[in-house]
Amino acid sequence: MRINGWKYYNHAAIADCAPHESPDTGPLENGSVWAMDGCPLFAEWTTDYDCGYETDWWYCVMDRPFDLSRLKAKRRYVINKGNRLFDVKEIFPPDYKKQLSAVQEAAFSAYPEKYRPKTDEHGFYKWMDQLAVKIHEGKCIFYGAFYRETQTLCGYLIVAVGEDYQECDTLKTDPAYEKYQVNAALVYQWVVDAGELIRRGGYIENGTRTINHETAFQEYLERYFGFRKAYCLLHIRYRPGMGLVMALLRKMKHIFIKFDSIGIVHQINALLRLDACAADHKK
Repeated sequence: MRINGWKYYNHAAIADCAPHESPDTGPLENGSVWAMDGCPLFAEWTTDYDCGYETDWWYCVMDRPFDLSRLKAKRRYVINKGNRLFDVKEIFPPDYKKQLSAVQEAAFSAYPEKYRPKTDEHGFYKWMDQLAVKIHEGKCIFYGAFYRETQTLCGYLIVAVGEDYQECDTLKTDPAYEKYQVNAALVYQWVVDAGELIRRGGYIENGTRTINHETAFQEYLERYFGFRKAYCLLHIRYRPGMGLVMALLRKMKHIFIKFDSIGIVHQINALLRLDACAADHKK
């Protein structure tokens, strides 16, 4: 069962709306959100988007047109290097299934083992077909980065398209090409293409604060492309019965942190960090 206004992701029911929009909390009040496929353990949503003061939660956004000439010389060099070495263009994913699968596998190989996803070729191909439908519906943009010297596809960026905003849904690159600034080339093409949207008062974003993955990508976007933190409030409501479990986990967090290298423990620690950021627990 799917609930309008909510989507299932990684054991959670997530409010399915733009960052600046108010979520439909009706399914929370009547309890229907717990009947979603996947049996979510908690519901997660945000309010007070871009509130103007620092909180424990934020979206990484860009709402001013990008101007490469205003960057420091070193940062211009990095982006220009990527643009010089890669051709970035919109592609139709079913035409590049094997190459895209190879990029994903290479990208996952660099993840720490404690949260490294398992590759599923059949599932990946099905996902590519689903993305193709979204592209036809105008809900998705799919960029591919080709190493100019060999025309090898070595990175991709998937952008979800809303009415007045765009979201970086997925960015995956082959680690062997990162030193050539493939990430910079992909992001540059996106921010340039989104310039008109931003000039009309829209924005682009890279999601919320990262809790589960060890990454500095949002800091990279802030330094090189002018993204910023749009602070907001995070809210969590637990499935009936989960409140007692969370109370116990909170008391044991000092133990779990010592064993973070274990996959399931890392997931528990990520949930506890998320829990600590939720505004509802600070009243």
